[in-house]
Amino acid sequence: MGRNYDGLVNILSNFHPEFDSDELTKENIYKRLYPGKKFKESVINTVLSGLNQLCDEFFVNQDFRNDQQRDVRLLRQYCKRGYKPKADKIVSRLEKFIERPAVNILEYFKRMELLDAMDIYYTSHDKRSMRHQHLIRSLLNLDYYFIIQSLIFKKELSSGNLYAENKPDDTLPLKIYNEINFDKLIELIEKEDPENSLLLSIYFLIVKTYSDKFDDINYNKLRELVTVNLKVFDFDTCKYLLLNLQLINTMRLNEGRKEYEKEWYEISKILIEGKFYDRDENWFRASHFRSIVKTGISMGDIEYIELFIKNFTERLEPNLRAPLKHFAQANVLFEKKMYNESLDNILRAELNNTLYKIDARRLTAKIYYETDSIENLQSYLDAFSHFLKNIRTIDKTIINRNKRFIKHLKKLIRIKDSARDQYELDLLKNSILNENVSEKNWLLNKLAEFI
Repeated sequence: MGRNYDGLVNILSNFHPEFDSDELTKENIYKRLYPGKKFKESVINTVLSGLNQLCDEFFVNQDFRNDQQRDVRLLRQYCKRGYKPKADKIVSRLEKFIERPAVNILEYFKRMELLDAMDIYYTSHDKRSMRHQHLIRSLLNLDYYFIIQSLIFKKELSSGNLYAENKPDDTLPLKIYNEINFDKLIELIEKEDPENSLLLSIYFLIVKTYSDKFDDINYNKLRELVTVNLKVFDFDTCKYLLLNLQLINTMRLNEGRKEYEKEWYEISKILIEGKFYDRDENWFRASHFRSIVKTGISMGDIEYIELFIKNFTERLEPNLRAPLKHFAQANVLFEKKMYNESLDNILRAELNNTLYKIDARRLTAKIYYETDSIENLQSYLDAFSHFLKNIRTIDKTIINRNKRFIKHLKKLIRIKDSARDQYELDLLKNSILNENVSEKNWLLNKLAEFI
Protein backbone atom coordinates (compact mmCIF):
# COMPACT_ATOMS: atom_id res chain seq x y z
CA MET A 1 0.00 0.00 0.00
CA GLY A 2 1.32 3.45 -0.92
CA ARG A 3 1.83 6.49 1.28
CA ASN A 4 -1.26 8.15 2.77
CA TYR A 5 -1.51 11.78 1.64
CA ASP A 6 -4.77 12.68 3.43
CA GLY A 7 -3.03 14.84 6.02
CA LEU A 8 -1.07 16.80 3.42
CA VAL A 9 -4.18 17.33 1.26
CA ASN A 10 -6.14 18.60 4.28
CA ILE A 11 -3.38 21.11 5.08
CA LEU A 12 -3.08 22.36 1.49
CA SER A 13 -6.85 22.66 1.05
CA ASN A 14 -6.84 25.46 3.64
CA PHE A 15 -4.91 27.62 1.15
CA HIS A 16 -7.13 26.88 -1.86
CA PRO A 17 -7.60 28.41 -4.43
CA GLU A 18 -4.86 31.09 -4.58
CA PHE A 19 -2.14 29.26 -2.60
CA ASP A 20 -0.45 32.62 -2.05
CA SER A 21 -0.48 32.86 1.75
CA ASP A 22 2.72 33.70 3.62
CA GLU A 23 1.87 30.75 5.88
CA LEU A 24 2.24 28.31 3.00
CA THR A 25 5.86 27.24 3.57
CA LYS A 26 7.61 23.88 3.76
CA GLU A 27 8.44 24.51 7.40
CA ASN A 28 4.81 25.15 8.38
CA ILE A 29 3.55 22.15 6.44
CA TYR A 30 6.18 19.94 8.08
CA LYS A 31 5.27 21.24 11.54
CA ARG A 32 1.62 20.30 11.01
CA LEU A 33 2.40 16.91 9.48
CA TYR A 34 5.00 15.93 12.08
CA PRO A 35 4.30 17.83 15.34
CA GLY A 36 7.32 18.07 17.62
CA LYS A 37 9.80 16.67 15.08
CA LYS A 38 12.85 18.53 13.74
CA PHE A 39 12.37 19.93 10.24
CA LYS A 40 13.97 17.88 7.45
CA GLU A 41 13.72 19.39 4.00
CA SER A 42 14.46 16.06 2.28
CA VAL A 43 11.42 14.50 3.97
CA ILE A 44 8.99 17.27 3.01
CA ASN A 45 10.38 17.34 -0.55
CA THR A 46 9.73 13.59 -0.86
CA VAL A 47 6.15 13.95 0.45
CA LEU A 48 5.34 16.91 -1.85
CA SER A 49 6.89 15.14 -4.84
CA GLY A 50 4.83 12.02 -4.13
CA LEU A 51 1.58 14.00 -4.00
CA ASN A 52 2.51 15.77 -7.21
CA GLN A 53 3.08 12.45 -8.99
CA LEU A 54 -0.24 11.15 -7.65
CA CYS A 55 -1.99 14.22 -9.09
CA ASP A 56 -0.32 13.66 -12.45
CA GLU A 57 -1.54 10.05 -12.55
CA PHE A 58 -5.05 11.14 -11.60
CA PHE A 59 -5.21 13.73 -14.39
CA VAL A 60 -3.91 11.23 -16.96
CA ASN A 61 -6.44 8.64 -15.80
CA GLN A 62 -9.32 11.12 -15.96
CA ASP A 63 -8.31 12.22 -19.44
CA PHE A 64 -8.02 8.60 -20.59
CA ARG A 65 -11.46 7.63 -19.29
CA ASN A 66 -13.14 10.64 -20.92
CA ASP A 67 -11.33 10.27 -24.25
CA GLN A 68 -12.79 8.63 -27.36
CA GLN A 69 -9.32 7.18 -27.98
CA ARG A 70 -10.05 4.66 -25.21
CA ASP A 71 -12.34 2.84 -27.65
CA VAL A 72 -9.64 3.03 -30.32
CA ARG A 73 -7.15 1.25 -28.09
CA LEU A 74 -9.69 -1.39 -27.07
CA LEU A 75 -10.69 -2.00 -30.69
CA ARG A 76 -7.09 -2.61 -31.72
CA GLN A 77 -6.60 -5.10 -28.92
CA TYR A 78 -9.82 -7.01 -29.65
CA CYS A 79 -8.92 -7.18 -33.35
CA LYS A 80 -5.42 -8.40 -32.45
CA ARG A 81 -6.87 -11.13 -30.23
CA GLY A 82 -9.61 -12.08 -32.71
CA TYR A 83 -12.46 -11.35 -30.30
CA LYS A 84 -15.10 -10.26 -32.84
CA PRO A 85 -18.21 -9.74 -30.61
CA LYS A 86 -16.53 -7.03 -28.56
CA ALA A 87 -14.93 -5.48 -31.67
CA ASP A 88 -18.35 -5.36 -33.41
CA LYS A 89 -19.88 -3.40 -30.52
CA ILE A 90 -17.05 -0.87 -30.46
CA VAL A 91 -17.13 -0.33 -34.24
CA SER A 92 -20.90 0.19 -34.11
CA ARG A 93 -20.38 2.83 -31.44
CA LEU A 94 -17.56 4.54 -33.35
CA GLU A 95 -19.52 4.59 -36.61
CA LYS A 96 -22.30 6.53 -34.92
CA PHE A 97 -19.72 8.97 -33.58
CA ILE A 98 -18.10 9.74 -36.95
CA GLU A 99 -21.44 10.09 -38.73
CA ARG A 100 -22.33 13.24 -36.81
CA PRO A 101 -20.85 16.64 -37.76
CA ALA A 102 -17.69 17.66 -35.90
CA VAL A 103 -18.32 19.99 -32.96
CA ASN A 104 -14.72 21.24 -32.81
CA ILE A 105 -11.60 21.28 -34.95
CA LEU A 106 -9.79 18.68 -32.83
CA GLU A 107 -12.35 16.06 -33.85
CA TYR A 108 -10.94 15.97 -37.37
CA PHE A 109 -7.52 15.13 -35.94
CA LYS A 110 -8.83 12.58 -33.43
CA ARG A 111 -10.92 10.85 -36.08
CA MET A 112 -7.80 10.08 -38.10
CA GLU A 113 -6.55 7.64 -35.46
CA LEU A 114 -10.09 6.39 -34.91
CA LEU A 115 -10.56 5.69 -38.62
CA ASP A 116 -7.19 3.95 -38.74
CA ALA A 117 -8.27 1.56 -35.98
CA MET A 118 -11.57 0.89 -37.77
CA ASP A 119 -9.60 0.09 -40.95
CA ILE A 120 -7.75 -2.63 -39.00
CA TYR A 121 -11.16 -4.06 -38.03
CA TYR A 122 -12.52 -4.13 -41.59
CA THR A 123 -9.29 -5.68 -42.90
CA SER A 124 -8.95 -8.31 -40.20
CA HIS A 125 -12.58 -9.42 -40.60
CA ASP A 126 -12.49 -9.37 -44.45
CA LYS A 127 -15.28 -6.79 -44.85
CA ARG A 128 -14.05 -5.46 -48.19
CA SER A 129 -17.17 -3.63 -49.31
CA MET A 130 -17.39 -1.82 -45.98
CA ARG A 131 -13.66 -1.09 -46.09
CA HIS A 132 -14.09 0.66 -49.46
CA GLN A 133 -16.74 2.96 -47.99
CA HIS A 134 -14.56 3.42 -44.95
CA LEU A 135 -11.57 4.51 -47.03
CA ILE A 136 -13.72 7.10 -48.84
CA ARG A 137 -14.89 8.39 -45.48
CA SER A 138 -11.29 8.46 -44.19
CA LEU A 139 -10.14 10.41 -47.24
CA LEU A 140 -12.93 12.95 -46.74
CA ASN A 141 -11.96 13.42 -43.09
CA LEU A 142 -8.33 13.90 -44.13
CA ASP A 143 -9.41 16.52 -46.70
CA TYR A 144 -11.45 18.37 -44.10
CA TYR A 145 -8.64 18.23 -41.57
CA PHE A 146 -6.13 19.58 -44.10
CA ILE A 147 -8.44 22.42 -45.18
CA ILE A 148 -9.45 23.58 -41.73
CA GLN A 149 -5.93 23.30 -40.26
CA SER A 150 -4.51 25.25 -43.21
CA LEU A 151 -7.10 27.96 -42.64
CA ILE A 152 -6.27 28.11 -38.93
CA PHE A 153 -2.54 28.52 -39.61
CA LYS A 154 -3.24 31.20 -42.22
CA LYS A 155 -5.47 33.04 -39.77
CA GLU A 156 -2.76 32.94 -37.10
CA LEU A 157 -0.23 34.35 -39.56
CA SER A 158 -2.65 37.13 -40.50
CA SER A 159 -3.36 38.04 -36.88
CA GLY A 160 0.39 38.23 -36.24
CA ASN A 161 0.51 41.15 -38.65
CA LEU A 162 -1.07 43.23 -35.88
CA TYR A 163 2.32 43.33 -34.19
CA ALA A 164 4.75 43.11 -37.09
CA GLU A 165 5.30 44.76 -40.44
CA ASN A 166 3.28 43.06 -43.15
CA LYS A 167 6.03 41.82 -45.47
CA PRO A 168 5.48 39.45 -48.43
CA ASP A 169 6.30 35.89 -47.48
CA ASP A 170 7.65 33.62 -50.23
CA THR A 171 8.18 30.54 -48.06
CA LEU A 172 7.21 27.15 -49.49
CA PRO A 173 4.22 26.57 -47.15
CA LEU A 174 2.59 29.84 -48.23
CA LYS A 175 3.42 29.20 -51.88
CA ILE A 176 1.57 25.89 -51.62
CA TYR A 177 -1.28 27.53 -49.71
CA ASN A 178 -1.69 30.25 -52.33
CA GLU A 179 -1.94 27.65 -55.10
CA ILE A 180 -5.05 26.13 -53.50
CA ASN A 181 -8.44 27.51 -54.52
CA PHE A 182 -10.11 27.51 -51.11
CA ASP A 183 -13.09 29.48 -52.45
CA LYS A 184 -13.92 26.64 -54.83
CA LEU A 185 -13.30 23.94 -52.22
CA ILE A 186 -15.60 25.54 -49.63
CA GLU A 187 -18.28 26.13 -52.27
CA LEU A 188 -18.11 22.44 -53.26
CA ILE A 189 -18.31 21.20 -49.65
CA GLU A 190 -21.23 23.53 -48.83
CA LYS A 191 -23.10 22.09 -51.82
CA GLU A 192 -22.22 18.38 -51.44
CA ASP A 193 -21.99 18.04 -47.65
CA PRO A 194 -23.88 20.95 -46.03
CA GLU A 195 -24.17 19.22 -42.64
CA ASN A 196 -20.38 19.03 -42.27
CA SER A 197 -19.54 22.30 -43.99
CA LEU A 198 -20.31 24.63 -41.08
CA LEU A 199 -16.94 24.67 -39.30
CA LEU A 200 -15.01 24.86 -42.57
CA SER A 201 -17.17 27.76 -43.80
CA ILE A 202 -16.65 29.64 -40.54
CA TYR A 203 -12.86 29.30 -40.58
CA PHE A 204 -12.78 30.22 -44.26
CA LEU A 205 -14.69 33.43 -43.48
CA ILE A 206 -12.37 34.16 -40.54
CA VAL A 207 -9.39 34.06 -42.89
CA LYS A 208 -11.20 36.20 -45.48
CA THR A 209 -12.08 38.81 -42.85
CA TYR A 210 -8.58 38.85 -41.36
CA SER A 211 -7.20 39.45 -44.86
CA ASP A 212 -9.52 42.45 -45.33
CA LYS A 213 -10.35 44.03 -41.98
CA PHE A 214 -13.15 46.15 -43.44
CA ASP A 215 -14.90 43.42 -45.44
CA ASP A 216 -18.32 43.84 -43.86
CA ILE A 217 -20.08 41.43 -46.24
CA ASN A 218 -18.01 38.42 -45.17
CA TYR A 219 -17.85 39.61 -41.55
CA ASN A 220 -21.64 39.78 -41.31
CA LYS A 221 -21.90 36.25 -42.75
CA LEU A 222 -19.30 35.08 -40.24
CA ARG A 223 -21.00 36.74 -37.29
CA GLU A 224 -24.36 35.20 -38.18
CA LEU A 225 -22.89 31.70 -38.64
CA VAL A 226 -21.16 31.91 -35.25
CA THR A 227 -23.94 33.47 -33.15
CA VAL A 228 -26.76 31.36 -34.64
CA ASN A 229 -24.85 28.10 -34.09
CA LEU A 230 -23.51 28.64 -30.56
CA LYS A 231 -25.53 25.63 -29.38
CA VAL A 232 -24.14 23.41 -32.14
CA PHE A 233 -20.47 23.52 -31.18
CA ASP A 234 -18.80 22.57 -27.94
CA PHE A 235 -18.12 25.20 -25.29
CA ASP A 236 -14.43 25.80 -26.12
CA THR A 237 -15.10 26.14 -29.86
CA CYS A 238 -17.87 28.70 -29.22
CA LYS A 239 -15.56 30.72 -27.03
CA TYR A 240 -12.72 30.55 -29.56
CA LEU A 241 -14.97 31.71 -32.41
CA LEU A 242 -16.38 34.60 -30.38
CA LEU A 243 -12.86 35.67 -29.43
CA ASN A 244 -12.01 35.73 -33.14
CA LEU A 245 -14.95 38.04 -33.82
CA GLN A 246 -13.72 40.21 -30.99
CA LEU A 247 -10.16 40.31 -32.34
CA ILE A 248 -11.32 41.22 -35.84
CA ASN A 249 -13.07 44.25 -34.37
CA THR A 250 -10.01 45.06 -32.25
CA MET A 251 -8.02 45.25 -35.49
CA ARG A 252 -10.61 47.62 -36.91
CA LEU A 253 -10.58 49.81 -33.81
CA ASN A 254 -6.77 50.00 -33.88
CA GLU A 255 -7.11 51.46 -37.36
CA GLY A 256 -9.22 54.24 -35.88
CA ARG A 257 -12.55 52.88 -37.11
CA LYS A 258 -14.68 54.02 -34.18
CA GLU A 259 -17.87 52.65 -35.76
CA TYR A 260 -16.82 49.12 -34.81
CA GLU A 261 -16.64 49.90 -31.10
CA LYS A 262 -20.28 48.93 -30.52
CA GLU A 263 -19.81 45.62 -32.34
CA TRP A 264 -16.71 44.79 -30.26
CA TYR A 265 -18.60 45.56 -27.07
CA GLU A 266 -21.64 43.46 -28.04
CA ILE A 267 -19.40 40.44 -28.73
CA SER A 268 -17.72 40.99 -25.34
CA LYS A 269 -21.11 40.98 -23.61
CA ILE A 270 -22.05 37.70 -25.33
CA LEU A 271 -18.86 36.21 -23.89
CA ILE A 272 -19.59 37.57 -20.41
CA GLU A 273 -23.30 36.76 -20.27
CA GLY A 274 -22.78 33.34 -21.89
CA LYS A 275 -20.35 32.59 -19.02
CA PHE A 276 -17.61 31.73 -21.52
CA TYR A 277 -15.00 33.04 -19.09
CA ASP A 278 -16.29 31.04 -16.12
CA ARG A 279 -14.42 27.81 -16.90
CA ASP A 280 -11.06 29.50 -17.43
CA GLU A 281 -8.35 27.94 -15.30
CA ASN A 282 -6.08 30.91 -16.00
CA TRP A 283 -6.57 34.37 -14.54
CA PHE A 284 -8.72 36.79 -16.52
CA ARG A 285 -6.46 38.73 -18.88
CA ALA A 286 -5.64 42.22 -17.62
CA SER A 287 -5.62 43.66 -21.14
CA HIS A 288 -9.09 42.28 -21.75
CA PHE A 289 -10.34 43.67 -18.46
CA ARG A 290 -9.00 47.09 -19.48
CA SER A 291 -10.63 46.99 -22.93
CA ILE A 292 -14.07 46.00 -21.63
CA VAL A 293 -14.02 48.72 -18.95
CA LYS A 294 -12.91 51.46 -21.35
CA THR A 295 -15.26 50.45 -24.16
CA GLY A 296 -18.27 50.01 -21.87
CA ILE A 297 -17.69 53.47 -20.43
CA SER A 298 -17.32 54.89 -23.94
CA MET A 299 -20.68 53.29 -24.83
CA GLY A 300 -22.27 54.91 -21.75
CA ASP A 301 -23.02 51.52 -20.17
CA ILE A 302 -21.84 52.61 -16.71
CA GLU A 303 -24.04 50.40 -14.52
CA TYR A 304 -23.06 47.28 -16.47
CA ILE A 305 -19.36 48.16 -16.20
CA GLU A 306 -19.62 48.77 -12.45
CA LEU A 307 -21.13 45.29 -12.09
CA PHE A 308 -18.42 43.86 -14.36
CA ILE A 309 -15.69 45.43 -12.20
CA LYS A 310 -17.29 43.95 -9.08
CA ASN A 311 -17.60 40.45 -10.55
CA PHE A 312 -14.34 40.18 -12.48
CA THR A 313 -11.78 41.91 -10.27
CA GLU A 314 -11.38 38.70 -8.22
CA ARG A 315 -10.62 36.75 -11.41
CA LEU A 316 -7.51 38.80 -12.10
CA GLU A 317 -4.03 37.82 -10.96
CA PRO A 318 -3.85 38.56 -7.20
CA ASN A 319 -1.06 41.15 -7.58
CA LEU A 320 -3.08 43.04 -10.23
CA ARG A 321 -6.46 43.13 -8.51
CA ALA A 322 -6.07 46.28 -6.42
CA PRO A 323 -4.23 48.32 -9.12
CA LEU A 324 -6.69 47.36 -11.86
CA LYS A 325 -9.68 48.03 -9.63
CA HIS A 326 -8.35 51.54 -8.97
CA PHE A 327 -7.71 51.96 -12.70
CA ALA A 328 -11.26 50.90 -13.56
CA GLN A 329 -12.81 53.03 -10.82
CA ALA A 330 -10.80 56.06 -11.98
CA ASN A 331 -12.38 55.78 -15.43
CA VAL A 332 -15.89 55.29 -14.03
CA LEU A 333 -15.53 58.24 -11.64
CA PHE A 334 -14.26 60.48 -14.43
CA GLU A 335 -17.38 59.67 -16.43
CA LYS A 336 -19.46 60.65 -13.40
CA LYS A 337 -17.56 63.97 -13.29
CA MET A 338 -16.04 63.10 -9.91
CA TYR A 339 -12.63 64.37 -11.01
CA ASN A 340 -10.79 64.57 -7.68
CA GLU A 341 -11.86 61.01 -6.79
CA SER A 342 -10.86 59.85 -10.27
CA LEU A 343 -7.40 61.38 -9.95
CA ASP A 344 -6.96 59.82 -6.51
CA ASN A 345 -7.73 56.36 -7.92
CA ILE A 346 -5.42 56.71 -10.91
CA LEU A 347 -2.58 57.70 -8.59
CA ARG A 348 -3.25 54.64 -6.45
CA ALA A 349 -3.33 52.27 -9.43
CA GLU A 350 0.50 52.03 -9.71
CA LEU A 351 0.53 49.87 -12.85
CA ASN A 352 3.85 49.11 -14.53
CA ASN A 353 2.44 48.07 -17.90
CA THR A 354 3.24 50.63 -20.63
CA LEU A 355 -0.28 50.63 -22.03
CA TYR A 356 -1.78 51.39 -18.62
CA LYS A 357 0.80 54.14 -18.06
CA ILE A 358 -0.33 55.76 -21.31
CA ASP A 359 -3.99 55.42 -20.27
CA ALA A 360 -3.24 56.94 -16.87
CA ARG A 361 -1.45 59.93 -18.41
CA ARG A 362 -4.24 60.53 -20.88
CA LEU A 363 -6.89 60.35 -18.15
CA THR A 364 -4.86 62.69 -15.91
CA ALA A 365 -4.60 65.20 -18.78
CA LYS A 366 -8.37 65.09 -19.24
CA ILE A 367 -8.91 65.66 -15.51
CA TYR A 368 -6.59 68.70 -15.57
CA TYR A 369 -8.54 70.10 -18.52
CA GLU A 370 -11.95 69.50 -16.91
CA THR A 371 -10.83 71.15 -13.66
CA ASP A 372 -9.26 74.15 -15.46
CA SER A 373 -5.79 73.27 -14.19
CA ILE A 374 -4.37 74.61 -17.44
CA GLU A 375 -0.89 75.49 -16.17
CA ASN A 376 -0.45 71.99 -14.78
CA LEU A 377 -1.90 70.52 -17.96
CA GLN A 378 0.55 72.30 -20.30
CA SER A 379 3.63 71.03 -18.47
CA TYR A 380 2.00 67.60 -18.08
CA LEU A 381 1.41 67.31 -21.84
CA ASP A 382 5.09 68.12 -22.50
CA ALA A 383 6.11 65.37 -20.09
CA PHE A 384 3.58 63.02 -21.74
CA SER A 385 5.14 63.72 -25.16
CA HIS A 386 8.61 62.99 -23.80
CA PHE A 387 7.34 59.73 -22.30
CA LEU A 388 5.93 58.61 -25.67
CA LYS A 389 9.21 59.36 -27.48
CA ASN A 390 11.10 56.96 -25.21
CA ILE A 391 8.76 53.98 -25.70
CA ARG A 392 10.17 51.17 -27.88
CA THR A 393 8.02 48.22 -26.85
CA ILE A 394 4.52 48.97 -28.10
CA ASP A 395 2.60 49.24 -31.37
CA LYS A 396 3.49 52.47 -33.23
CA THR A 397 -0.19 52.98 -34.05
CA ILE A 398 -0.97 53.42 -30.34
CA ILE A 399 1.93 55.85 -29.92
CA ASN A 400 0.80 57.94 -32.89
CA ARG A 401 -2.81 58.01 -31.71
CA ASN A 402 -1.71 59.45 -28.36
CA LYS A 403 0.65 61.96 -29.98
CA ARG A 404 -2.32 63.27 -31.96
CA PHE A 405 -4.37 63.44 -28.75
CA ILE A 406 -1.69 65.68 -27.20
CA LYS A 407 -1.51 67.81 -30.34
CA HIS A 408 -5.27 68.39 -30.47
CA LEU A 409 -5.59 68.99 -26.74
CA LYS A 410 -2.91 71.68 -26.95
CA LYS A 411 -4.94 73.35 -29.71
CA LEU A 412 -8.04 73.19 -27.53
CA ILE A 413 -6.13 74.94 -24.72
CA ARG A 414 -5.07 77.73 -27.10
CA ILE A 415 -8.64 78.15 -28.37
CA LYS A 416 -9.97 78.16 -24.84
CA ASP A 417 -7.70 81.05 -23.88
CA SER A 418 -8.21 83.17 -27.01
CA ALA A 419 -10.81 84.62 -29.31
CA ARG A 420 -12.55 81.83 -31.21
CA ASP A 421 -12.33 81.94 -34.96
CA GLN A 422 -14.95 79.75 -36.67
CA TYR A 423 -12.54 78.72 -39.41
CA GLU A 424 -10.04 77.53 -36.81
CA LEU A 425 -12.75 75.59 -34.98
CA ASP A 426 -13.91 73.88 -38.18
CA LEU A 427 -10.33 73.07 -39.12
CA LEU A 428 -9.68 71.40 -35.76
CA LYS A 429 -12.97 69.51 -35.90
CA ASN A 430 -12.18 68.08 -39.35
CA SER A 431 -8.70 67.15 -38.22
CA ILE A 432 -10.03 65.22 -35.19
CA LEU A 433 -12.71 63.51 -37.28
CA ASN A 434 -10.36 62.38 -40.04
CA GLU A 435 -7.38 61.25 -37.96
CA ASN A 436 -6.80 58.08 -35.94
CA VAL A 437 -6.66 59.80 -32.55
CA SER A 438 -7.20 58.63 -28.97
CA GLU A 439 -10.20 60.02 -27.05
CA LYS A 440 -11.83 61.21 -30.27
CA ASN A 441 -15.34 61.52 -28.76
CA TRP A 442 -14.12 63.46 -25.74
CA LEU A 443 -12.10 65.87 -27.90
CA LEU A 444 -15.10 66.48 -30.15
CA ASN A 445 -17.35 67.09 -27.13
CA LYS A 446 -14.90 69.65 -25.72
CA LEU A 447 -14.69 71.36 -29.08
CA ALA A 448 -18.49 71.40 -29.35
CA GLU A 449 -18.64 73.45 -26.13
CA PHE A 450 -16.85 76.29 -27.99
CA ILE A 451 -18.94 76.00 -31.12
